Amino acid sequence: MVAALLVPSSTFASSIEPLSSGWDYLGEETLYSYGAESHVYASTGGDYKICRDRYVGPDSDLKVELWEYDPTSYNDYVGTRYLKPGECGYFWGIGNFVDGGNEAEFFAKSRTSSDMHLIFYD
Repeated sequence: MVAALLVPSSTFASSIEPLSSGWDYLGEETLYSYGAESHVYASTGGDYKICRDRYVGPDSDLKVELWEYDPTSYNDYVGTRYLKPGECGYFWGIGNFVDGGNEAEFFAKSRTSSDMHLIFYD
C-alpha cells in the first residue's frame, strides 16, 4: 500500500478507461407539424435512441415514429414511441434494417401537431 502511494498517479491513469454511455450522438432538429420528417440519421446497427428535448413542446406525450429510408422502394416502418418532455425512446435490435452499405438510414416522423425537438443517438 505504501508503494502505491509513492508512485505518481499518472502511472495509473493510462489503464483507466473513462465512463461512457455507449451512445453516439448523431444530430438533432425540431419538427413543427403533424407528418413532418427529420433528416436521415444513419445507424450501423445494434440499438437506436431518440430523445425529446424537455423545453420544446407541451408537457404531454408526443407520438414519434421511426422509419428506415429506402431510395428504391417503400420506406420501412420501425416503430412508435410516445415521449414525455426529456424522455428517450429506445429501438432495440435494429440490425436487420442495415443494408448493403452497412448502415440503416433512419428518420423520425411526427404524429402530433405540436412542436418537438428530437436528439438522435446510435
